[in-house]
Amino acid sequence: MTISVSSASATALDRELQTFAVELFERSGGVADWPTVEAPGSVVAPPEVAKAAHLPSEEFSLGLTAAPGTLPVGLGGEFLDVASRVLQAAVPRDGSFCIPERYLTSRDLTDKIVKTFAWQNARAKYGTAEPALVEYHVWTLQGALQSEDVWEAIFHIAINAETGAVVDLPDVFQEPDLHGDDSVSASEDRSTYAKAIAEGKRRLLTASVEFVHRIEQRLERDRKRLRDYYRALAREAGNSKRRTAAVPSPEDIAAKKRAVDVELRRKLAELNENYGLRAELRPIVVARVRIPALVVPITIQRKQAIRDYQVYWNALVKKLEPLSCSRCHRGTFSAAFTNETVDLLCLACAVEK
Repeated sequence: MTISVSSASATALDRELQTFAVELFERSGGVADWPTVEAPGSVVAPPEVAKAAHLPSEEFSLGLTAAPGTLPVGLGGEFLDVASRVLQAAVPRDGSFCIPERYLTSRDLTDKIVKTFAWQNARAKYGTAEPALVEYHVWTLQGALQSEDVWEAIFHIAINAETGAVVDLPDVFQEPDLHGDDSVSASEDRSTYAKAIAEGKRRLLTASVEFVHRIEQRLERDRKRLRDYYRALAREAGNSKRRTAAVPSPEDIAAKKRAVDVELRRKLAELNENYGLRAELRPIVVARVRIPALVVPITIQRKQAIRDYQVYWNALVKKLEPLSCSRCHRGTFSAAFTNETVDLLCLACAVEK
């Protein structure tokens, strides 16, 4: 069967590649001039990008076909590798931003807190809410599982840098009044990195359930095929298809069956290795964003021990945020506390202690 591609489709794809290539180099700080796909264009790239991305030079040509001094733009060849290197060199891995103002609700949030939170084994005393710009770290993580097939996903995880709680924020980069903020320090990223990774692992396991199930089904299918095949060999170990052949001795039959069993175990081990899941979770970008919120001081008393906490009413989601379990870092609205140190625990960790 022959599959043909119409010239109109090819032209549409060429124009999409042309647009992508121009935006790629312009957004990386360069200048690109490529008016029509029929003729080559030109690029002037920043020296640092040209060096880091291993571009042909700081000035070179773009075209749909290969020619001396021209970078061919297409889905094959080296262009996609070049584009990947340019993005690695030019796209910032972190940034600091601020959303300056939002409407904040009444300062008395006692009723909301009482309806939202449950303190299982302690008493709470609430203070007056105060407005503040609260720092959040929005992590973008890439997760992957590799076996005889590959599964990938991107996770966006926002964490309140003060409480360590994972917060379900909307896309902050769609907020019209978001702007850069040099007052936020990158040194604080480490405080939320481990929590972002822990949450990313949980999301990876949840999101990849169907993929893992398919891999397990394929593994079990191939195991059955191997076992059926080697069982048949074991049954035939004591039989001879040739009439003139001597009847094998019990020792020979046992030796053949042992050899078949050893080979089966070796093949099953190879199969397990081929289907073994190798997981990877790595950070790609972190954005530090200050967001308006109301901060409510809370004093928790557990027996004779007292400890101060804070709860946050988030102006973007317009509701109270969860608190973070001191042990598993999961967010919770139903908390228990330890006796001496008054550490906050989710109900699952409180039962395990």
